Amino acid sequence: MPSRSAFALNLGVSAALLTLATTANSASLQAAPFAYDAWQTSGAGELDLPNLRGPGLSFAEQYQNKLLGEWSLRNINGRAKMEHDPWIYETIKEMTWRLNAQARQQAPLGLVIIDNPSINAFAAPGGVIGLNTGTILAASSMDEIASVVAHEVAHISQHHYESGADERKKALLMQIGGMLAAIAASAVDGDAAAAVMMGSQTATMNSSMAFSRNNERDADRVGMQIMNQAGYDPRAMPRFFATMNQKSQLNQTANQFLPSFVRSHPLSNERLSESQSRAQRYASLPLSKQQRHQALFDLLYWRTQSTGEHVSETALTTAAKNSVGAKLALMYWYGEQQRFGEANEIYTELSALPAAQRQVLEPLLSITQSQILTEQNKWQQAAELLESQQRLYPERRDLRLYLAEALTNSNQPAKAQALLKPLTEQQPSDRYAWQSLQLANEKIAKTTESPQLAKIATINALRYRSHDQLWSGRYERALTSLTQAKQLTEQMQKTAQASSARPLLANINAEIKAVKTAKDFKP
Repeated sequence: MPSRSAFALNLGVSAALLTLATTANSASLQAAPFAYDAWQTSGAGELDLPNLRGPGLSFAEQYQNKLLGEWSLRNINGRAKMEHDPWIYETIKEMTWRLNAQARQQAPLGLVIIDNPSINAFAAPGGVIGLNTGTILAASSMDEIASVVAHEVAHISQHHYESGADERKKALLMQIGGMLAAIAASAVDGDAAAAVMMGSQTATMNSSMAFSRNNERDADRVGMQIMNQAGYDPRAMPRFFATMNQKSQLNQTANQFLPSFVRSHPLSNERLSESQSRAQRYASLPLSKQQRHQALFDLLYWRTQSTGEHVSETALTTAAKNSVGAKLALMYWYGEQQRFGEANEIYTELSALPAAQRQVLEPLLSITQSQILTEQNKWQQAAELLESQQRLYPERRDLRLYLAEALTNSNQPAKAQALLKPLTEQQPSDRYAWQSLQLANEKIAKTTESPQLAKIATINALRYRSHDQLWSGRYERALTSLTQAKQLTEQMQKTAQASSARPLLANINAEIKAVKTAKDFKP
């Protein structure tokens, strides 16, 4: 039986993502709108953004990075507790995709938000980017969150994790294995997780410390440029570094472990000083621009506090006196506690705001009210409320997911399926969308009067379940689901539905092959 240390190393390349970092495609920022032509701000002329074509990785290297990123994503999904709230995800994705577009031609392979109170973010070859909810809660602005994400985008755009000598790649593999082991340990003991992380880093840092320091400086420099180009304040980066530095000193005084980001991204006094000096080269933003994201940050901060169950009723009630984000989070909290009268009082109050003020709260205000309606099994009312928002913002993933759930539960699963399929085409690793598709097809199978349609829906429900299982690294379960789907499809071939069975069978065979390939991949 292999040792625990060997197991940690065999867990492979996707943990480096998580330790290596402390650590969009959407067309607009609806929650806190501002002119796109206002993104461009003047900055330090000598700091050029990297060439969008990059250093010129070969096709084979790009393909290997993609496989590595997908492997990492599956392992993270299977081992970490995620923050799945679609609105929170959409908000961070909007920021991440926008920052990424400043430095890379390829969209990120995937975004993950881990429900963990520590300050951490990460990136991996292939374009996997993520952060802990603790990073959101430790920040004081969207610009500070953007500074962490931009730093990770810079690591990817500069190919810090996959280029260089074999020794560096071995160090990366060790850090990845150590990170995955730390995720597993964190479910039981936070200090044990930190110890695993520290051990894996100690084993690699001696041979790559200069590499690490140089790359951290490079990621700071390029990250500030990315922020500037995307319309965020580069000066927020040293501000957030100072916050982390303060937490590090407090932890050292109390003999506690350092924040994850500091362990994986060494934050020396020299680096902090350099980042402060570099940030001063950028012009100060006017007060109006400094505050342009604050309404959105207020919503994000308190939504994260509430969905993660990190806050009490007393704290929400106190904060709600001065924060509309906290008031909306309190409304959500009341709904979770089945205190619908109090939730509706807040909704009535917020709905009466002038149009311009209410618009800043949308679509989160309608989303929160729809969740309160669904708690009361008023699915049709929730669907009608969400449909009005979805018509305004048809590209938003969060509205599609919430609306699909309401439609499925109000006996309109076919409409739900039509909303969900584009999401899986755009992002094949979208587990939430695959789960929702499974539920929609199970509903079709139970409610349709057509035996033929019921069988096809059952087969598709099994297929969609296998995709969710694949992207959480549960390969054997995915193969079991697909085997069951294949058996049902082969039975169809012997009936009048043979013409429908043939394309289904071809898809299932391709999906089985894909799962086996993913299962066999070794970094």
